[in-house]
Amino acid sequence: MVRAARRPEGEVPAAPPAPPRTSLPVLAGLVAALLAGVALFWAPLRGVDLEALSGYGLIGVLPPATLAGAAVLVLTFMVTLALPRPYRLLLAVQIGVLIVSLHGVTLALEPIARFPTAWQTAGFIEYITRNETVSWDLDARFSTPGFFAFVAFAMKAVGQNDIEPILRWAPTVTNLMYLVPYVLILRVLRATWRAKWLAAWLFIAANWVGQDYLSPQAFAYLLYLYFVAILVNWFRHHDETTQRAGRRRTAATRERTGGVWRLYNWLFGPKDPGELPAPKVPVRERSILLFLLFFLLLAGTAAHQLTPFLMTAACAGLVLVRRCNLRGLPFIAGVVYAAWVSFMTVGYWSGRKGEIFGGLGKVFTNVQQSTGGRIGDQAGETQDIQMLRILIAVTVMALALVGLLRRRARGIDDRVALVLMLVPFSSFGLQNYGGEIALRIYFFMLPAACLLIAYLFFPAPFDAPAVRDPKVRLRLGRLRTGPRRHWPAVAAASVFALLLTGGFLAVRYGNERYEQVRPSDVTAFDVMLREHDGAIGVVWLSAENPDLAGGTPVMPWSYRSWERFTYSPVIADRNDPTDVSQIIQRLGEQGPGGFFVTTRSHEDFQVLSAGLAPEYGARMRRALASHPALRTVYADRDAAVFRLRNPPPEPVAQVPPPAGIGLRSSPWTPAGLIYLPVLLGVLLTRELRRLRVPPGELNRLRPLTVLAIPLFVSVLAVIVERFVIIQ
Repeated sequence: MVRAARRPEGEVPAAPPAPPRTSLPVLAGLVAALLAGVALFWAPLRGVDLEALSGYGLIGVLPPATLAGAAVLVLTFMVTLALPRPYRLLLAVQIGVLIVSLHGVTLALEPIARFPTAWQTAGFIEYITRNETVSWDLDARFSTPGFFAFVAFAMKAVGQNDIEPILRWAPTVTNLMYLVPYVLILRVLRATWRAKWLAAWLFIAANWVGQDYLSPQAFAYLLYLYFVAILVNWFRHHDETTQRAGRRRTAATRERTGGVWRLYNWLFGPKDPGELPAPKVPVRERSILLFLLFFLLLAGTAAHQLTPFLMTAACAGLVLVRRCNLRGLPFIAGVVYAAWVSFMTVGYWSGRKGEIFGGLGKVFTNVQQSTGGRIGDQAGETQDIQMLRILIAVTVMALALVGLLRRRARGIDDRVALVLMLVPFSSFGLQNYGGEIALRIYFFMLPAACLLIAYLFFPAPFDAPAVRDPKVRLRLGRLRTGPRRHWPAVAAASVFALLLTGGFLAVRYGNERYEQVRPSDVTAFDVMLREHDGAIGVVWLSAENPDLAGGTPVMPWSYRSWERFTYSPVIADRNDPTDVSQIIQRLGEQGPGGFFVTTRSHEDFQVLSAGLAPEYGARMRRALASHPALRTVYADRDAAVFRLRNPPPEPVAQVPPPAGIGLRSSPWTPAGLIYLPVLLGVLLTRELRRLRVPPGELNRLRPLTVLAIPLFVSVLAVIVERFVIIQ
């Protein structure tokens, strides 16, 4: 292991010679290659035939020129990464082009915003805008309405009434916004500029999960990244010096050698921190940042169910490994999260305790339902895409582990990356999250995983061996600084980047045959609203038990007038698509507001995910259109709406009025509402006081600690009492 030589006390090391500048023709060639890649990628998209989509999704219809353009964009970035010095503007533009190309490719292919679930977001926002409140009994997501209310307010403030353009551009803009806090996280790490820029590039290319549409989870994830960025930038310990001794060996074991003790020294021996020394920040600025952290906790808790748990876990993990000195913040976060669940989401969890909390601790069951359980009866092509998703996720985790080990072999202790990598896996102990918990875990571990993969290719802690701070002794490992020593690593990273980009285009848009939304899909719901003034009972076809298959159609359902719609599934007769008797019967049960709706996207979903025959939808539509008891309300190639010619006058469903947040009380609730703000005030005051108290005088915090303990016990008792009493 090569170590930096000691210098006499007070001697300042000479600055390393600046890397040579790249010649202007080379830079001009890179810019020209970037423009050529953009032209190759986008120009052929005009001729793409989305009608030819198969179970492999968009990758099956993209022109070869577009794929070649994507390869050119990748290689252009990698060549820029191989230059002697960083050209930040060029690198930033290349990453921006990658975001627009990979995450915005459907902007050139589809006439309106994709992904049916994004249109449900529009429904929540429209409901809040129109009623200026929520309704807990319509959907569980109204229990965390912070994001919907924020977007509704912002749209009203700027006079924007059409949400469709926002839905279209949300994935691209969201990924651009993710980079800001991620760069803040990268700036505190002891790594080369190549590792940091590659990590930022990978963070975009590996994010195929599709959780970046206009949604609470995308918004809360952005808050999570800012939360972590503030913690690791401004609230780290100041004793994170290099060459920490690690776990000491006893006198009896200090002289022992052998494979076991070499492994022991590798794990617990002296290590340099993987983060740069913490900067000295004035107490006033840290106090303001603490309030900002508290605001991020409140906003994240009000916006999403899962993210505040991971905020709390990440903060606790950083505290445990001494990469955060806000020891009381995990308790504050936990109190906020538990109180919100107990007081503000009671309308959802009351009566559903078994459904909500039944997955607690069932780690293996949740893992199975999130991986193999998602494949089920899917068609062969769709199974291939699903298996490729699992393969990419496993590969990313495996390479991240190897990157972590390679850095540790060089004597570097990457605690921040390790915590951010491991914390999301604690979510497996919560619930299966509708079979998507594995996707959410992959999503939240990406910031750390991409960094560790970058370390696999560029593990050195510095770009040059010179050290500007004479008081810090550095162990640089086998740092190679000779000319062109980075080219093999860049070549290996280029191969991985090309494979990852191809995998992204395959798995991100692998379900595009049914995840695209056509204008007629939206029109079908508009037609139902025009046809009937009251409550509407929507009948839809499901090839499986809808309680197990998701319970809702794959359509832009309830994108507006949410409270007027109810949904009643009909289980498909797999043997005879022309038998529409069940549909007619179910329409009669809906009364005068009954409609049957089907779309091509929904029918394709039933074919690819549930195993219906490919011609099932077309045959069913013809049977519905020709049946004397039915009237075609709307029909084209993409969507159709039918209703009874003579619908029964009963039953007449009532449109439910807004029900609010659904607050409920228990005998101890009034006391809890008093104790809770007092407890949070005491805990915040304690943390603010800690920022001003010298390390050796922490006993001055004891009065606040003594005051907080009974308050904490009281609030916890009220929370438990509410879960027990309220049914």
